[in-house]
Order: sequence, then C-alpha cells, then structure tokens
Amino acid sequence: MLNAKKITWCENWIKATFKKENEKYKQATGKNIGGIERNFFFELAAKSGLYEPDTYGSEMSQALSRLHDTGFIKFGTRNDIDGNFAYYTIELA
Repeated sequence: MLNAKKITWCENWIKATFKKENEKYKQATGKNIGGIERNFFFELAAKSGLYEPDTYGSEMSQALSRLHDTGFIKFGTRNDIDGNFAYYTIELA
C-alpha cells in the first residue's frame, strides 16, 4: 500500500531539487537548467531516503507521474552532436 503522505513528500522533494539544481546551474552558466539526467536524479532521490533503487510503482514513481500529469515536469532525451541518443532527462515543463 502506497503512503499518500510520502507521495506528497516526494513531490515536494522533486520541486525543491529542481529549484536547487537550477540555482547551481544558473550561477555557473547564467542559464536555466534544461533538465536533470535521469540516473543522477535517482541517485539524489536514493540519497534523500525517498527512493529505493530498482523499485517500481513506489511513492517516488507516483510523485513523478502526478507531476508529469499536472504538467510540472516532462521526460526527455538528449542527443550528442551527431544526433545519436545520449541520455534520458527529467525536465521542468
């Protein structure tokens, strides 16, 4: 059974993480962050204690789904200079 309160904590953590990472990126480059690489995102989430690696249907998954469905985030891909797939991202919508 999923914990509704933990889903909300995850949503708040996601929003705060994007804000924090954007501020760091903007300070370094003067630009807004385009997205967070998916594996880096899940590493941060695991360190926070809100995500257990290799779990599916967890509270973090539900939070990501809800934020996607409400238009707060979107999922994307990045390609290298030759147009080949490079990595997946989680982006602000």
